[in-house]
Amino acid sequence: MQKKKILFIVPSLVIGGMEKMLVALANSQCRAGHKVTVITLNKKNDMGYMLDSGIRLIYKKPKTHRASKIPYIRHKLYDDGMWETRTTPEKLYRYYVGDKKFDVEIAFFRGLPIKIISGSTNKKAVKLAWVHNDFRKARGYKNNFRSMQQVFDAYASFDSVVCVSDQARKGFIKTIGDTGNTTTVYNMLPVEEIKEMAKEDAPLDIQRAILHLVIVARLEDKAKGQLRLIETVSRLHNEGADISLAIIGGGADYDAIRKRILDNNASDFIDLLGEKRNPYPYIKNADLLICASYYEGYNLTVAEALILGVPVLSTKCTGPNEILDNGKYGMIVNNDESALYNGLKNVADDPQILDYYRAKALERQSFFDESKLLKQITALFERNDRT
Repeated sequence: MQKKKILFIVPSLVIGGMEKMLVALANSQCRAGHKVTVITLNKKNDMGYMLDSGIRLIYKKPKTHRASKIPYIRHKLYDDGMWETRTTPEKLYRYYVGDKKFDVEIAFFRGLPIKIISGSTNKKAVKLAWVHNDFRKARGYKNNFRSMQQVFDAYASFDSVVCVSDQARKGFIKTIGDTGNTTTVYNMLPVEEIKEMAKEDAPLDIQRAILHLVIVARLEDKAKGQLRLIETVSRLHNEGADISLAIIGGGADYDAIRKRILDNNASDFIDLLGEKRNPYPYIKNADLLICASYYEGYNLTVAEALILGVPVLSTKCTGPNEILDNGKYGMIVNNDESALYNGLKNVADDPQILDYYRAKALERQSFFDESKLLKQITALFERNDRT
């Protein structure tokens, strides 16, 4: 394939699933010889160090009011600024991208990146939009747009809208409408890198019971369900189960989650460890990875656990359902606290269940074939190539 200039626009490079995918995809394109530029809309740059040295990383600061010289009011992470909402996509593109020419322009998240790239004046560029969540439950896709019609028109202007699961694609069409350009490409993971990083020394900052659980997710309970997981694990512990939980991640609900642990007198068996640049030793050394989410688009940690041969128990939601093939390769329970409790109780009562799902996790690893997924992504560049 002809070498290309590729642009990614993302809200930020904080530690998170979408950001991990950006790093993996950008690095793969750089290593293939393409010239890659990443523009972030937030100066927080926790994962920037993971980008290959050949990638150009640019932070584009928010536009300021010409009179007062102070920033417009904006969302703390996704840059929901007033000027960005009021102005046209074309003006946004000129401000955030300018006159630089790219062969492929990728809006890697909903909201402002979509509006920016939809205003591209580069007629030769292939435009791709990524959908990481089930829009039937996720928020933020209307950020910086005045109406749902504007959202629809923006997505319709892309060559392809790339959804990370079939359910995410269905949710997009149900919520936004059928733009006629959607496709499904599962998230590409750096499998060998994950396995190598997991070989680091076992973590020492955890309390480990006979049944040790781990959850790795942004600390946002309304999406990721950490509070109900704390309640469930506390109940099982109080009933006599030898169980422990490590919670890894950062986010707005850190204090609320910490308070719930203290309120449940659970500090002796539940650890709140914060963000970890390398969470893989924590996953590798757990007996079971938990996804307690209310909704998902894909859920990278479920895939990462399978890559490391670690059993998974997940609530029923988009992404994990497909990764686990509706329960064939991991345990899936209904999306409520009672079902989460019953699922974990079954494991606590019969630990041999874990042996079965360890074998199924290893069996599922071929699902994450990097070369196959990379071909699907680069085919989007070729299929839409314009001369």
